[in-house]
Amino acid sequence: MGEDVTERRRTEEVLQQVLAEQQALLNNVVMGIAFIRDRRIQRCNRRYEEMFGHPPGGVLNLDTRFMYFTDAEFDDAANPYADLNRGETTSREQFLRRADGSGFWCRLWGRAVEPGNPDKGYVWLFEDISARRAAQEQVRRALAEQALILDNATVGICFLRDNVFQRCNPRLEEMFGYAPGEMVGESARILMPDDETFAEIGQAALEALGAGRTHVEQRELLRKDGSRFWCRLTMRAIDPEKPREGAISIYEDITVERAEREALERAVAERTAELKSANERLEAEIGERRQAEARALHIADHDSLTGLPNRRLLEDRLTQALALSKRNRKLTATMFVDLDRFKTINDTLGHAVGDIVLKKVAERLVGQLRVGDTVCRVGGDEFLVVLPEIKRVSDAAHVARKVIENLAVPIQVDEHELSVTPSIGIAIFPDDGRDAESLIRNADAAMYHVKETGRASYQFFTDQMNKAAAGRLALENELRRAFEGGELQLHAHPMIELAGGRCVGHRVAPRWQHPVRGLVQAAEFTQLVEDTALAPRIGQWILLEACRWSAAQGDDGLRVTVHLPARQFRQPALLEGVKRALSKSGLPAQRLELELSESTLMPEPEAALAILRKLDALGVTIAIGGFGAGASSLPMLKRYPVRKLRLDAGIVAQIPAGAEQGVVAAAAAALGHALGLRLVAEGVESEAQREALRAAGCDEIEGPLAGEAIAVEAAPAGGA
Repeated sequence: MGEDVTERRRTEEVLQQVLAEQQALLNNVVMGIAFIRDRRIQRCNRRYEEMFGHPPGGVLNLDTRFMYFTDAEFDDAANPYADLNRGETTSREQFLRRADGSGFWCRLWGRAVEPGNPDKGYVWLFEDISARRAAQEQVRRALAEQALILDNATVGICFLRDNVFQRCNPRLEEMFGYAPGEMVGESARILMPDDETFAEIGQAALEALGAGRTHVEQRELLRKDGSRFWCRLTMRAIDPEKPREGAISIYEDITVERAEREALERAVAERTAELKSANERLEAEIGERRQAEARALHIADHDSLTGLPNRRLLEDRLTQALALSKRNRKLTATMFVDLDRFKTINDTLGHAVGDIVLKKVAERLVGQLRVGDTVCRVGGDEFLVVLPEIKRVSDAAHVARKVIENLAVPIQVDEHELSVTPSIGIAIFPDDGRDAESLIRNADAAMYHVKETGRASYQFFTDQMNKAAAGRLALENELRRAFEGGELQLHAHPMIELAGGRCVGHRVAPRWQHPVRGLVQAAEFTQLVEDTALAPRIGQWILLEACRWSAAQGDDGLRVTVHLPARQFRQPALLEGVKRALSKSGLPAQRLELELSESTLMPEPEAALAILRKLDALGVTIAIGGFGAGASSLPMLKRYPVRKLRLDAGIVAQIPAGAEQGVVAAAAAALGHALGLRLVAEGVESEAQREALRAAGCDEIEGPLAGEAIAVEAAPAGGA
């Protein structure tokens, strides 16, 4: 007996297809879906399992307690079922638990499959809203921070739409005198003194904001009480394409700032009027200062007065020129140019005129030479010229003649027409020397020969000049042997204060115990020391031993004075040498006085000023020696940290017989006192001189009348 099951099979297939489609639908929706009966999971989609961190099929028949952190939360979740059984839909947001113990924010929707029949179960939808809640929290925090900023800002801030206040911070309301919230809904016109100002600001702001720019201007605005104040207004559109729909405005009260600026402008205007005449007098000084600042960049390699290369740069260029000449088998000439009797110009017309002459000479020398030739200033009135790669010796002679002719043309300085002539010595590479040092030395020897035979000419170096140079070298060697052999002795000459007659210090100077000539005073060989390379060594020995001797006398407050030779002053190690002498001797810096001649400071005044300031910073006293013998520079005395002037012994020797010398002494004392300087007279021998110097205003004296010189026990000179 058979039964036709075709229809039943077709029905089952349709059912299976529907179930498959339903499951596919469940598995592909972005929300979690679960069928729950008796608070157990009957069926769910894959999204639900992923949301709670369970594997496929891992939650079937599980009690829904796993979704909650606590029993209390699980119990509270049963409350909505009464509403579901009445056919209502329920929804809520809750922080639920994943399988790994972490939590997430979820939105739930529930509905009964058949209201009133719990056995049919319930359908629940689950949406992970963690990202949305996080975004909402960020917005909440941003709004809170924005409110905190606005409420505590020190400037007024507002949001405008169509020129109407939408929001204002407390500072803006306080600035314009309005109560909290009173400005919201009002037109920005309430801050403007008149319609014209409102229209001008609005038009200018609209153009700037529409172009994407920030609009900034300063205006006098209106408070609620009618008073006015100056305000800086800054505006920026939220959307430049729709500037009317939203803009942020910042208001700053600049009343005090403007008042201060206006007061400053008035003061500047008044002061400008007062300083107009003074500025005219200072223009020359400002120009010099600017030039000095520009020169500072290359002062290490250039002379500060003329701008020419100095000796260091010259030696470098000369060495390069010699290497080139050697490679190309050509000659190089070195010319030593010394201006004849230039000291007369300085002494009679002053250093300012002398400086102008030196600049003119430098310009003429540079203009005379070829590109590639080098001119440098190596001393007060001394220049060196390098002529690289000349073909014949006669080429150097031709240049020398042209230099003499060029410099012979009078130089006009104010009302003075001055003529200068040079003495030129020439040394040729390779015959007269194969290195920079020997060429410079031999050119110098040739120049001295010109000086001795009439000046205003040129001379090539010869072997005969070598003999003269050898004589000077022999004398230098004799001095060197005397120095290293202990023939130099130190003596301390007392300095007496005229007002009280007490000894205030000593000046330490060397004497030469010559094996043939006997005891030679310092004045007879000081220039020889200055002219030799021994000057720095001898000077450092005297400095150290003078400090040691003075410190050994005890803490009597007496100072010790030491003369610094020019060569020692220009040594890079001078400052360290002074520090070392003070440190080794234990002498306080305030008790050390360093004496320099004006000629030491003149060649490179800016460089000298820098050195003097460093010495002054140590606490050492600076004195100018031989004052009054030449043309002293008042600007130099004012600029340099000088504390004392030493009146030249040659002037003192003619007092009181020479009335002119008495006037010089009085003038020197008056000048020194006007500048806050003390005046010391050198070489005082008689009571008459002392009284004349006292009357002239001199502060201290030194010389035979001041007392016997004291022998200084010094360490052997050769070990200095």
